Amino acid sequence: MTKIPAAILSTVFFINFSTCVEALPLNTETGKEISASIGSYRYKEPGLMSLDGYKLGLDFLATKALPNGHFVRGDVRFALGQVDYSSSGTGSATGNPIWYMEARGLVGHDWGGDNAVLAIYTGIGYRYLLHDGRGITTAGYFGYRRESNYFYLPVGLIHRSALADDARLVLTLEYDHLLIGKQVSRLSDGGQGHSDPTNTQNKGYGLKMSMTYDQDKSSIGPYVHYWNIEESEVVPKLINGLFAGFGLVEPLNNTLEFGIKMGQRF
Repeated sequence: MTKIPAAILSTVFFINFSTCVEALPLNTETGKEISASIGSYRYKEPGLMSLDGYKLGLDFLATKALPNGHFVRGDVRFALGQVDYSSSGTGSATGNPIWYMEARGLVGHDWGGDNAVLAIYTGIGYRYLLHDGRGITTAGYFGYRRESNYFYLPVGLIHRSALADDARLVLTLEYDHLLIGKQVSRLSDGGQGHSDPTNTQNKGYGLKMSMTYDQDKSSIGPYVHYWNIEESEVVPKLINGLFAGFGLVEPLNNTLEFGIKMGQRF
């Protein structure tokens, strides 16, 4: 029997294996993705108070590719965690529950070639956040629930580049323009006939950035979410339905969340 040299066998195996590797597509494809994340969270009203803690997140994304490079997409994010409250005027508190839900509908289009594709998208987004600060602070002040509602216009781009036959790098940058915000302060949690004021926020923006390394059906990479919301309109302070003589405002505030996200496509 004729023996085939090992070098030839290894070469044939490598050629056969390499031809079986399927390159990851760069164009937007029809499909679904679920991701889990862990990250740091900070909300700050400069000079007044801050919330510091962590968030665990779960994201679900569904995409439908359309003819001529168009696509539609829907995504939902849910995140929850705990934060510590700190204020020079009203003391501090630890272990406040906090969670938010974010949902968006998007439309977009792909441009590009063999080694890189740029997708641009826009749509409509909604974000709801609940911070439960009920309890007494170290300075003896009562805490209460705060609810944030943001309706916004996202505009973003996704850049996908090939790294190897079975891997790609995906960079996402997004600007979110606040259309309207509603901040509800549940002051009635402290009793004494306090009303629950709703402040309207008309100016603000958000930024989202992420980078993932994709291989096969999996992805991993860092993300950053940022919001900057300007001071709200003033509403009257009511106690037992009567004007208390002054107004309430939701101060200028910013939120920074960053961490790492791991996803699976199917």
